[in-house]
Amino acid sequence: MRVLIYAQLKDSLLSLSLQRGDGVLVHSALHFLGKPEGGAEMILRVLAEVLGISLEDSSPTASAGTLVVPTFNFAFARGEPFDRQNTPSVGMGVFSELVRRHPLAQRTPHPLQSVTALGRYAADLASRHTLGAFDPGSAFERMVELDFKILLLGADVQAISLLHYAEQRIGVPYRYWKEFRGPARMDDKWEERAYQMYVRDLDLDPKIDLHPVQQRLAERGKWHSQAVNYGFISVCRMRDFVEAVEEFLREDPWSLVINRPSKS
Repeated sequence: MRVLIYAQLKDSLLSLSLQRGDGVLVHSALHFLGKPEGGAEMILRVLAEVLGISLEDSSPTASAGTLVVPTFNFAFARGEPFDRQNTPSVGMGVFSELVRRHPLAQRTPHPLQSVTALGRYAADLASRHTLGAFDPGSAFERMVELDFKILLLGADVQAISLLHYAEQRIGVPYRYWKEFRGPARMDDKWEERAYQMYVRDLDLDPKIDLHPVQQRLAERGKWHSQAVNYGFISVCRMRDFVEAVEEFLREDPWSLVINRPSKS
């Protein structure tokens, strides 16, 4: 397997115009980038250097940029307790878990669709306690307001969780609101809490294809990619992604569903 070295990753990120002070939401599939020299910790060190993030001081003034990763875990929906500090992410990749476990990392409270952050806006994002993870005032909306970027490290456009923010804003017909209740510990105290999620209609079982969104963004010069070993590193602004998705959904709320019902 090819090796991904520090300088190679740093040069790729800089070629995509990432810079000190940027905020990024990272989705990763590191195996497509080769074997990181020094492990996934090397990826974190490179991002910290490029974005200007202190990995030793959690005060907002110590960092210029912000790194955010999804740390979703849907066990709460099955009745399992959620511990904000200790419940692991599931299916989000080794890099997301590495960030979640960092001593300075701060995690948002939503037990199903949390994110974990390091850097300047980590405390700001972690303080946003909303019933739905993509609600007004949520960490996701705050990242859009702060003009964060989406950074795909080997991951495909299909991994972008911000899709759900746009789906909720439009009110797509293939999702509906569902409430989940259970024990959750946010700090030191366990409480019975209720949260919401805009869930897929399992009878319809919609399959979403985001490649048309990527193509539209690329045609507008708003999607940038760099080939690295077996895959790509890609960057786009969160605002641009939301705008493009919402354009499709306003044209036809089923436009990104590849198995749309025949009567829709």
